[in-house]
Amino acid sequence: MSLSPSATLQLSAKAKELKKSGRDIVSLSAGQPDFPTPAPIAGAGINAIREGKTGYTASTGIPELKEAVARSYSARRNIEWKSENVVVSNGAKHGLANLIRSAINPGDRVLLPRPYWVSYPEMVKASGGIPVYPKENINPEEILKASDQGAVGILINYPSNPSGYVPSEDEIRSIADAIVETDMWVISDDIYEDLVYIEGGTPHILDYRPELKKRTAVVSGVSKTYAMTGWRIGYSLTNVEWAKISGVLQAHSTSNPCSISQWAALAALEGKAESERKEMHRCFLRRRDLMCSLLSVEDDLQFERPEGAFYVFPRLTVCTEIDTESFCNELLDNEGLAVIPGSAFGAEGYIRLSFAASDDDIREGVKRLRRFLHRRYNT
Repeated sequence: MSLSPSATLQLSAKAKELKKSGRDIVSLSAGQPDFPTPAPIAGAGINAIREGKTGYTASTGIPELKEAVARSYSARRNIEWKSENVVVSNGAKHGLANLIRSAINPGDRVLLPRPYWVSYPEMVKASGGIPVYPKENINPEEILKASDQGAVGILINYPSNPSGYVPSEDEIRSIADAIVETDMWVISDDIYEDLVYIEGGTPHILDYRPELKKRTAVVSGVSKTYAMTGWRIGYSLTNVEWAKISGVLQAHSTSNPCSISQWAALAALEGKAESERKEMHRCFLRRRDLMCSLLSVEDDLQFERPEGAFYVFPRLTVCTEIDTESFCNELLDNEGLAVIPGSAFGAEGYIRLSFAASDDDIREGVKRLRRFLHRRYNT
């Protein structure tokens, strides 16, 4: 088996090492909020330690958290979920890996719309599956074509990492309608669902085709919404059989997620840090507008204003054939700016910039990027 390392983690690690050696490094590579975990949530974790809630829990999570997840998503999607549909994992990534491994048999083909999150293809390959990619943007024709050619499942991710793209209601409805005509299962990675900057939030396939619930797994967590990346709590909701298989895999690999983190996540889902969550959201919106305004004056970058997540995904127009991995390494070495190459997301010619950074870092980072473009390509 041949698996590729995570480009996002590699670039971030290189930037940290350079900074540790004394280099002046600005990082716009982070896939995590740069805020501390809200005090009420951290306090719930501290209380869990003081109250001795530090032993093993059920491998799929404490009942209180599973029930809270089921309540929250029943209300969000207007579809009934129960705790037996929920598996709490060591982050959303762990939940995704469990679900993919549960669903794939060796040789199964899985449709991955581009740009995809960096770990999707590797998770599919690690489970013995074969990633397949549409030639065009995901649409009903590509879904039906993939199904006819043997694809058994599809992974979707809205808002998108890396682009922050949020589809329209009509687009999601057409995707849902197409999936209904197939036998494909669906994994919907909704980790950025609360980081949306348009009215009405992100449309979901289950909003238009609730009957897809029986073959859809929804994955989310507290990492992005509540600045809890290091707490490592994600969760999935799916049919009971899929949840059981996923839970058994987890029981035989990592067992339960951190008990302390689960109690902290419960406080988040119970709304004990809503004011802090809303303030972080306002800050991300302001930072998005700042980054987009700074990038918009650069002719060598073309991008769509993201409507979700905390990334901008510009296309480099300075060269028709560009190796973005080499570009990003040169940028880091020469200008001390860390960004992520689009090739990691199946989108060569693009780069991902995170606005989960301070205003000063955003300004300085864009300044360094523009300087590098002008020096490197004499524009």
